[in-house]
Amino acid sequence: MDQIFKFMDFAHDKVIGIVGGMGPQAGQALLDKIIRHTKAVSDQEHLSVVLMSFPRYIEDRTAFLLGLTNVNPAISIVQIIRQLEHAGATIIGMPCNTSHAPAIFDIIRRELSAINSHVKLIHMPTETCAYIRLLHKEVRRVGLMTTNGTYRTGLYKDLLEELGYEVIVPDYDFQDTVIHRMIYDPEFGIKSSPGIISCEVKKLLDRALSFFMDRKADAVILGCTELPLVLTDSRVGNMLIIDSTDVLARALIREAS
Repeated sequence: MDQIFKFMDFAHDKVIGIVGGMGPQAGQALLDKIIRHTKAVSDQEHLSVVLMSFPRYIEDRTAFLLGLTNVNPAISIVQIIRQLEHAGATIIGMPCNTSHAPAIFDIIRRELSAINSHVKLIHMPTETCAYIRLLHKEVRRVGLMTTNGTYRTGLYKDLLEELGYEVIVPDYDFQDTVIHRMIYDPEFGIKSSPGIISCEVKKLLDRALSFFMDRKADAVILGCTELPLVLTDSRVGNMLIIDSTDVLARALIREAS
């Protein structure tokens, strides 16, 4: 048995940890993309990954940012990251764009520092904007599809404008009744209908894409990890579709390789 554990060199393995449950399908989707993008020809060449999904313990990120609850989801996220670190994870990805808003992400970093955690926490929106700048130099006008929480904090808008992009965002009524509703509607939204793309979601998605096409967006960021579950195309018309979950997967692979 001792020989087996010497062979399994956990101490030198860069293990990826995924904070799942935000929503539950997003964590699974991130793991799938890590496997898909890893350059491997055998089982043994794939990366070590730990996925922990405890959705009932993580407060809704948008609800917190909109002031509908005073419970910061950062606290539960930190506890899950601690468990991931105990399980051997050294690189952490959170497949939830809204959890990277400063009111949540900064608390996560502060609390991890306070407990002397040594994990490397990847910032999903920063990676997504850097990905566009590095690999899609033709892009100048970027549209955003996000939750209301991410929309209100201006998380992506601020990052993109700092990089010199023209950012296209809808007014709040369109954001709330079309894009956010597509994700959160309790009857037909993506979160409430796992594995099912309802007719209502398809109609709202078409309206959202038409909005950005009419405004001549070069690219649209799917800035909510639920959205790539229903929009898998890499292009719609002349618009490049940027899957933030896919970008996060590639960043985690980069750090773990």
